[in-house]
Amino acid sequence: MKYNALEYEMPWRPNYEKQAVIGWVGASLSAVAVNYYSPMPSDPFYWMTGICGVMALSQLPKAVKLARLQKHLKGRELNFITMEELQEKIQDHPDEMWIGSGFNWENTHAQRAFEILKRDWTSITGFETTTEKALRVLKGNKKKPDPIGSSWIHGVEPNEKTLMQDLGHTEGHTLIVGTTGAGKTRMFDIMISQAIMRKEAVIIIDPKGDKDMRDKARRVCDAIGEPEKFVSFHPAFPDESIRIDPLRNFTRVTEIASRLAALIPSEAGADPFKSFAWQALNNIAQGLVMTYQRPNLTLLRRFLEGGPAGLVIKAVEAYAEKNLQDWEALAQPYKDKAKNGHREKQAFALLRFYYDVIQPDYPSSELEGLLSMFQHDATHFSKMVSNLLPIMNMLTSGELGKMLSPDATDLDDLRGITDTARIINNGQVAYIGLDSLTDSMVGSAIGSIMLSDLTAVAGDRYNFAVNNRVVNIFVDEAAEVINDPFIQLLNKGRGAKLRLFVATQTFSDFSARMGSKDKAIQVLGNLNNKFALRVLDTETQEYITSNLPKTRVKYVMRTQGQNTHGDEPAMHGGNQGERLMEEESDLIQPQLLGMLPNLEFFATISGGRLIKGRLPILE
Repeated sequence: MKYNALEYEMPWRPNYEKQAVIGWVGASLSAVAVNYYSPMPSDPFYWMTGICGVMALSQLPKAVKLARLQKHLKGRELNFITMEELQEKIQDHPDEMWIGSGFNWENTHAQRAFEILKRDWTSITGFETTTEKALRVLKGNKKKPDPIGSSWIHGVEPNEKTLMQDLGHTEGHTLIVGTTGAGKTRMFDIMISQAIMRKEAVIIIDPKGDKDMRDKARRVCDAIGEPEKFVSFHPAFPDESIRIDPLRNFTRVTEIASRLAALIPSEAGADPFKSFAWQALNNIAQGLVMTYQRPNLTLLRRFLEGGPAGLVIKAVEAYAEKNLQDWEALAQPYKDKAKNGHREKQAFALLRFYYDVIQPDYPSSELEGLLSMFQHDATHFSKMVSNLLPIMNMLTSGELGKMLSPDATDLDDLRGITDTARIINNGQVAYIGLDSLTDSMVGSAIGSIMLSDLTAVAGDRYNFAVNNRVVNIFVDEAAEVINDPFIQLLNKGRGAKLRLFVATQTFSDFSARMGSKDKAIQVLGNLNNKFALRVLDTETQEYITSNLPKTRVKYVMRTQGQNTHGDEPAMHGGNQGERLMEEESDLIQPQLLGMLPNLEFFATISGGRLIKGRLPILE
């Protein structure tokens, strides 16, 4: 292993090697010219020309290397890539994901960045050559546009290479963090396109409802010759959307109540309300299943607001039919007592029938929970579910109710009906826009319940693992939809062959959403690959860089001094010296994350590999 403790590189200096090459070449040409015009013997001039040429060639590699390194400090032009070019990049790498161009960030680059940061870097990177200025004027650009970020960060390494990541490593899930406009969505475009080209199932949850992201996913499906794979859900465009049932997939009925109760904000003193709401939802869901009805948002809201009397009647009759042969004859006396009464009276009659006739031999805890809720004081019940009812109204009002609680018997509605399990099993590409800019509360609720549904599907795939296909789940602005089931999804996702790609702006967004910093750390701890675009939040910068190893950087310490003899003032002396010093430093200074240009990133992937990369824009 090569190591030189005394080696010290200072590339941000005048290119003395270039000056030497020019001088030696000039001397060589001068010798040729003198020989041509002078009557003197030619041999000395030939020797001089050869020696000067050799000296110029000896300095040329160093001059070119230094000039090339300094040239790239001004940055590289923003690139664009077509779908065909992207497909060419990955077709020879079926087990890898292309993540742009760049290099492994090492001690050499930390040293170069250290040398720039300790001086005025505008004197190094802010110049414009005469040729560049002339070209700009010819193009009609009077003023050079100010760049976003510091292009010199990527320019500390002149040799770029194609960056690939093993797809097996992405099963540890990926965090993409960056401020607004830094390039998170454009990075998603490239990752989503590759997943579609690999013929894998893709689910995109986009709170903003980015039309460009949706259209690019659709165009990639068209490009691979499978346009039917693409489906779209967006509350703002109901006519163009599919209908999707977020409660369809469950193993135990209790999961339905858990999903909806998770939407209730966890505030101080709200836990008793949350527990009561869960119990009410579970009782109704159990009753619906008992009457051979699939629970959906509209049915749950109906019995929460209107009371469960109608459900009690159907549930008792269904349970009696299942367990008693002559149940109708046994129940008739009870029904006769409430023959001309309202529905609540009929429900109370069948309630008595259950406790008198059915319960002694065929008790049912599920049915008794529904009956107990039916007998609960109506005023107290409405108070206890007051936090839940607004959420149920959000998810079932207007066109959104038909989109999230699809009715398969409605022949007038020609929109397709699907669910997350069907999307995954069919290998489809589903874009789920939440329209949070228009209504953030509704968008957040839809996103959370969709993630809860995916958690249920992941649990089923994890437990049974039958013909599991790879699923890529992309969640943009994840802090708006993240919930407790999402943490479970991160935990069990790898075993269920789910790859999650989570984008957010700051670490604090997770803390605010989850209600505690510990919960946010729990989320981040399950994201093994981290991509950091431009990040302005100090806490997020420190989180990204804190787990990186330290390195040592070198610098030259110069000293000088003088002394005078006390008895003889005329006798004095002086000294000066240089020492090569080392000090411990961060491999990446956290502040560099706040200076990145658009579409440039630092990333820690594959268990600690640190890279500096940049991405093109997908056309």
